[in-house]
Amino acid sequence: MTNLKQARNKGKIEAFIKEHEADPDGDLDKLDALIKRPVQESGKATHPASSQDASDD
Repeated sequence: MTNLKQARNKGKIEAFIKEHEADPDGDLDKLDALIKRPVQESGKATHPASSQDASDD
């Protein structure tokens, strides 16, 4: 069975879709809860965004 990453890399998205058309629907409530869950801190410091200098355009 082909996974989505393989299908994308090989340009076979249509074959992937046909192969997975009969798959059962996912649990939308679980997906929604996952999306809305707060992001856990990883403990790693993040780098601040670089400032943009004024352009001489």
